[in-house]
Amino acid sequence: MSMAHLLARTAAWSIALAALAGVFMMYLQPEFMVGLANQVWACF
Repeated sequence: MSMAHLLARTAAWSIALAALAGVFMMYLQPEFMVGLANQVWACF
């Protein structure tokens, strides 16, 4: 495994984990959850 491949793989994992952490932090905000529920409910 080359160093460039290892660096790219590490960067990809870091970006994925940062995105997951951001989504988790949004779920901790009640206003976000109410807005999301209203948007989902509006589809039906």
